[in-house]
Amino acid sequence: MKIDGVKVFTFKEMTLATRNFDSSTQLGRGGYGKVYRGILSDDTIVAIKRAEEGSLQGEKEFLTEIELLSRLHHRNLVSLVGYCISDNERLLMYEFVPNKT
Repeated sequence: MKIDGVKVFTFKEMTLATRNFDSSTQLGRGGYGKVYRGILSDDTIVAIKRAEEGSLQGEKEFLTEIELLSRLHHRNLVSLVGYCISDNERLLMYEFVPNKT
């Protein structure tokens, strides 16, 4: 699936950005899974949501979220930067906003 303005990342890129999902990069946890602080190769800081096995979100819901978030732009919402679908991994990458939820 290709969506304008949203980049597709590899799992390797997500892993490198979060130092292999090191616990020191974890920002929080929710019903979907854990959120990590990542640094991309161009030094952009991002927030990466990684779905946990058994999360309530299925494939269809994940793809719908990507499509919906790619269209939403509001000053009170973080922007979706990209996503990754790899084997059993589902990750969403957002702009990073320090000291915010």
